[in-house]
Amino acid sequence: MASPIKQRIQVHQDWDGDIPLKNLWGVNFFPRAGIASMAEIGENIKQTLDDFQPGSFHVETDLINRFSSDEEGYLLAQGVSMPTENVQVNTTDIQGAGGFIQGYYSESRGKYGTNGLSIDFLETNTDIFDFFIKPWIVATSYKGLIEDGENDIKCNITVAQYSRTDAFYGDKWGSSQNPRRGFHDYKVRKQTNFHNCVPVSMAADQISYGELSESDIKRSVGWTFSHYDINIPGKG
Repeated sequence: MASPIKQRIQVHQDWDGDIPLKNLWGVNFFPRAGIASMAEIGENIKQTLDDFQPGSFHVETDLINRFSSDEEGYLLAQGVSMPTENVQVNTTDIQGAGGFIQGYYSESRGKYGTNGLSIDFLETNTDIFDFFIKPWIVATSYKGLIEDGENDIKCNITVAQYSRTDAFYGDKWGSSQNPRRGFHDYKVRKQTNFHNCVPVSMAADQISYGELSESDIKRSVGWTFSHYDINIPGKG
């Protein structure tokens, strides 16, 4: 009989049981049907602000496209916080139940508005926060979330998490001794798709004469969305 330690180690010797590479991921922004690109979303943000608050914000309409790659996604994304799931549970109120345990039932699923998606971005000289995200939030406040078919400012967001392909596990020990062990093909191990998204909050900017820290150039943006799904590309 194999020892418990050996059995535990063997769990991680194939792809399904191995520990994921949590630092290999990418975020992609996609326009919804009928919109050509995220640059058109930027134009719609600009037009909405011109209608309601002209001259208030400079909008770099192609900023997301400018720093995006088809394979790696938006290159200045630094971190993602996924929504959790919860169900509100309550108990029935039965008079005179005595020592009997009262029944329980589910009331509602947790709301996305307070339990949503958060993405951290890196600030650059052409600032995504002030020149795209902040105008987008303000445009959302004017336009609302109603589907009126005009100047669409909603998008879809995909978060892809990667891992090494199954080929690495054919000879995992031999691969670990290979000086080229770092050169492997990678594939998407799971993908989360958020639909009909707009930003709704943004961390405040802080400036000072002190030493520059990571928090000075990285900020978090909160998003709302209608729904999401999780899948493995190529599998049902």
